[in-house]
Amino acid sequence: MLLQDKVIRIAFYGLLTLLVTENSLMAETNSKAVFVWSEDYKASLGRRHVFPVIKYQQLYHIARKEGALKEEDIIEPEPLKDTGLLLVHTRSYLWRLRLLALTPLGMLNGENPVSRGILKAVRIACGGTYDACNLALKYGIAMNLAGGFHHAFANREEGFCYYNDVAIAIKKLQKEGRINKVMIIDCDVHQGNGTARIFHDDEDVFIFDIYQEDNYPMPKIEVDYAISLNSYDGITDERYLKGLAVLPDLIDKFTPELIIYLAGADPYKEDLLGGFRLTKKGLKKRDEYIIGLAKENKTPICVLLAGGYAQNTDDTLQIHLNTIKVIKGFLSTNGI
Repeated sequence: MLLQDKVIRIAFYGLLTLLVTENSLMAETNSKAVFVWSEDYKASLGRRHVFPVIKYQQLYHIARKEGALKEEDIIEPEPLKDTGLLLVHTRSYLWRLRLLALTPLGMLNGENPVSRGILKAVRIACGGTYDACNLALKYGIAMNLAGGFHHAFANREEGFCYYNDVAIAIKKLQKEGRINKVMIIDCDVHQGNGTARIFHDDEDVFIFDIYQEDNYPMPKIEVDYAISLNSYDGITDERYLKGLAVLPDLIDKFTPELIIYLAGADPYKEDLLGGFRLTKKGLKKRDEYIIGLAKENKTPICVLLAGGYAQNTDDTLQIHLNTIKVIKGFLSTNGI
């Protein structure tokens, strides 16, 4: 009788241990650290430069302060090596940037000042986009709290962009056999001319770009599906969101294995470099709609910040923070 009790007791504790272990594994599996950020996402472009690089630091700290992000939500990226950069950029271009960075004259390089600090920050941010894409493939959704450098060409810098993180991530993932077909949904107010040129003849990359026609860059470069809107037409939330209605059909026809979404804050009505009239509420609806489409189609989606130059930087930060909250909302409801 005592032996029987002992056997039952051992079986009970064995089952209890198994359940605890399974619950621990489930908790670990359900833990989704899908936001990529680094303390090294910082550099100085000069006191009077219009691009608020400080937003990368401020956004993280505001998100932590408001409880939108926790420490366990964050993954630290690794800087990309030259082998990654060379998948897109020419070797001569990379050397030119390095030489510029060795002299103070690099800070006089027009709208794209060059220093070792700037190149280090951008290289790490590019690594962040690659890591965020990998996390998206694993969990369904991820976000780099930087990135979206869509004006960088293979052989030149442009529009505050030095390395094209979007193109690098795609080329690297394709080379590794992780993905084949990718859709870029570019909602920055400016056309992503660098990305458009890099993938101009690539049938495995579909670019949807909604942008301001009467704005930089000039001329525009043809993409797979463009919605070009003029500021003098008064582009409101309703008009902008109506344009996005083509996306379900485009996704259905192209069937991407990954979506990279540039959630630019610069369509905002008070942006210094944009001419649209979107509100914060409208931009949040844009995020909800596009991320929701990815969910419906069970397509992994990587979200990037892209541009944002509001007169009051707090407005830009709030728009980006809303994007974080939208993603957290989908995660909390097992959204993707």
